[in-house]
Amino acid sequence: MPTFEQLFAQHVATGMARQVALADLLGDRDWQLDLTTGQATFGSDLTFGVQLLGTESEPAQTWLWAWANEASNIPPALLHLTTWLREYGQQEQVDAFTEPSLPLSVADGHRLALVASSLTGRPYYRGPYDGGAVFFHLEGTPPEVTAPVRPERALTVLQQVISAFPLDHRVTARSFFTQQGWQLNESPDSLEAKDPGSNTVLTITFDNQGRISNIAGTLAR
Repeated sequence: MPTFEQLFAQHVATGMARQVALADLLGDRDWQLDLTTGQATFGSDLTFGVQLLGTESEPAQTWLWAWANEASNIPPALLHLTTWLREYGQQEQVDAFTEPSLPLSVADGHRLALVASSLTGRPYYRGPYDGGAVFFHLEGTPPEVTAPVRPERALTVLQQVISAFPLDHRVTARSFFTQQGWQLNESPDSLEAKDPGSNTVLTITFDNQGRISNIAGTLAR
C-alpha cells in the first residue's frame, strides 16, 4: 500500500499543473466563500461550486479534515469529496487521509490538496483567515484548468515541484507525463517523454542518486 509520501510524489505535478492554470484564470481577484449556497465567488464575474477539504490552524499548527470538523456544522453536500478521500485512505491504508487531524509538519493543506486535486480532477483554493486557512476544491471550472498541459508548461511545473519539495524525481516525472498522456521510454539513467499532440520530445537525465540532472529537447511549434 502506498505511503502518503509515495502518493505525493506520484500526484504533486498534476495537482500543481491545475493550480498554475487556476492562477491564470483567477488573477488577483478577491474571494468569498458561502457555505449556505456551497459556492465560492472570485471578483465580480467568477462563481464556482465547492467541496470543502479542510482547515489549517496556525496557533495549533495542525490540519483538520472537513469530515472531522463537527463543530462547524458543515452541510453534508459539501463533504462528498473529503469523505471520498477518507474512504480512499481506508482502502489504500493511507493514514494521512483517515486521521481526523494531522500536524502540519506531517502533511499541510497544500500537500494534501495537491494530491486530492490529481486524484479527483478538481483544482483547489486556499482561503486565508485570521488564525488559519480553509482549503476547498472548485467544481465547474473551465476545461483549460484541468486539460493536459502544454509542453512548455509541463517543463515549468516539473521544475517547480522538484525545487519546492523533497521527493523521488523519477517517480514524479514518470507519473506526471503518464497522467498527461505522454508516451514514455525509460532507461536506467534517463526518461524520454513524447507529447503525441505536438510531437515534442523531452529527455530527462537522472544522476546516480535519482535526481534530475538535465532536461533536454526541443519544443515543437
